[in-house]
Amino acid sequence: MIRSLVKTTITSWLLLSLTACVTTYDKEPKKPNMEKAKETHIRLGLQYLRQNNLDSSRFHLNKALKIDPDSAGAYSGLAALMLREGDDVNAERFYQKAIRIDGDFPQARNNYGSFLYGKRRYSEALEHFQSAAQNLNYDRRPLAFNNVGLTALALGDVSAAEKAFVRSITLDSNMPRPYIELAGIAQKKAEYTAALRLLDQYHLVSPYSPRSIEMELQIATALGDKNREASARLKLKTIFPNGKPLSTKQSIGDR
Repeated sequence: MIRSLVKTTITSWLLLSLTACVTTYDKEPKKPNMEKAKETHIRLGLQYLRQNNLDSSRFHLNKALKIDPDSAGAYSGLAALMLREGDDVNAERFYQKAIRIDGDFPQARNNYGSFLYGKRRYSEALEHFQSAAQNLNYDRRPLAFNNVGLTALALGDVSAAEKAFVRSITLDSNMPRPYIELAGIAQKKAEYTAALRLLDQYHLVSPYSPRSIEMELQIATALGDKNREASARLKLKTIFPNGKPLSTKQSIGDR
């Protein structure tokens, strides 16, 4: 009886051991997460680009494309890299490829719009800025709406520009550029009180600039506000003693 019990116990133990061994050998090795690897390479590529390490940026962006030859993010990154290298032809080619792959990729749309704006291709730029601005998943919609406004101004559509600038500061009240642009529009309409109020908002979220103080001086003069006029003159003299001229260049925001 005891011998039989011992024999049964040993047999059960051997079966369990064999089962454990089979389970161990049948277990498949963990597969690498290629999507995560691709995103890591893109992130590193953009990080190295910001650090002006162009070779490392290229290495990681090309690695991302080896993992996924249809990566819109990698092509958009390569476009930015080409711009940094002064290769506008390939920059545009890569932006266009990124957008062909993913027409709803807002970062590529906004950045390509910035590229086109710099080439004075305003109508084309506006289409891409509008696409980025309307994408509810884009975390930089205030910037995109600001860019819509600047492009609309360049095209002479003041009404559309106003609406876009208002949308920009509605989404992000700390976005400085729309305030000064709206102030400029109000100034041209001789809405001087509104213009000064917008300039004050601008100065709450941005340092004084030659342009903003020049506008303040012009508006205060138009209103006959001697105190505000004197204050603006003093700011120009103390903050910008070199007498920097009023800048009319319209820069655009990307990324």
